[in-house]
Amino acid sequence: MSERIIFLPWVEAPPSSSERTPQLLRHLSRWYDVVPVKPGRINRLVYDQGISRPARYALFLLDEISIFLRTLRAARREKVSLIFAEGTYFSLAGGLAARLRGIPLVWDNHANIRDFSAALGKSFLFYRGNLVLERILHRMSSAVLVVSEKEREAYGEMGFSTERFFVIPTCVDLEAMDKGVLPREEARRALGIEDGSVILFFGTLNYEPNLESALYISRELAPAVRRSVPDAMVYIAGSGELGEDPSEGARMLGFVPDLASWLSAADVCIAPTWRGVGILTKVIDMLSADRATVVTPLARDGMPELEHEVNCLVGEDPEHFSRQVTMLLGDKELRERLGRNGRQLVEGRYCWEAVGPRLRRLLDGLMRGEVMHGQV
Repeated sequence: MSERIIFLPWVEAPPSSSERTPQLLRHLSRWYDVVPVKPGRINRLVYDQGISRPARYALFLLDEISIFLRTLRAARREKVSLIFAEGTYFSLAGGLAARLRGIPLVWDNHANIRDFSAALGKSFLFYRGNLVLERILHRMSSAVLVVSEKEREAYGEMGFSTERFFVIPTCVDLEAMDKGVLPREEARRALGIEDGSVILFFGTLNYEPNLESALYISRELAPAVRRSVPDAMVYIAGSGELGEDPSEGARMLGFVPDLASWLSAADVCIAPTWRGVGILTKVIDMLSADRATVVTPLARDGMPELEHEVNCLVGEDPEHFSRQVTMLLGDKELRERLGRNGRQLVEGRYCWEAVGPRLRRLLDGLMRGEVMHGQV
């Protein structure tokens, strides 16, 4: 009989989702008997910008109490051996329950609060308050997962002991990706694309850095590329609104349930993201589909193995980025070489087939009562 663990929060997501939380939940569910603790109704209200800030702070406290009580009840009822929690706020509630039950807490931390606050322009009060929470969580946790070595180093710079920090990068499920990828021409026929060069960007526009990327594409990149490649079209996939009409060379797709088909149809994939932290999941998806990809220097913060003209192209600034895309559209041999090398990078370091066994060794060791340090 497999061990029982709590995954907090339980999320409903399509099998095609490559986001970190749904991917982790799917893989842990293959290894263990996962007990669901879903976000409650209050949780949605906490992030409703239509509600005043004081009211949302009050709702946050109520939500934390609710999550803690439901997690504690589930841990007692199901006799779970470990709590695996995502992000600071869910981990705080899960950590309290884990302490009372005397079981390990694994805190999956997607980005350190110092760099996150700086990248998104958060206030000093926001940063200091969340830093206090992270220090509390660090003491509660049996293991802290971070997405890159740079993240672990950042915590060391902030005064955290990093013995219990483990690098588990964001990964793609290559088996699932390969099942969805089609030959390029077949994908284009299925999507109704008759001719022309296809450039693809994707990401929810409700996230400000992605919205900035989409606006840059519409206002600057698409017109610049079409001056040299008149039949080029940039397709922007993802939920949310652009807030203005796209330019002639950009087309909004909205939410796309079958991203693999669009990756299959693309000649070039782009990630013109200049702000953010951690690993850019979209870049891993692009590389895993064997597509030539243009990134910004930000992508190399989370994936230091990205190398200009080896497994991707790097646009150093907006104008240079557009030139890289234009050049790549005119060089089929380079596109094919970058695609192959990018896929090899993912196969070696950023797929669950490679990383999953390390994560399972860590969790199994914690549930056996072993003290784990840094590497698995």
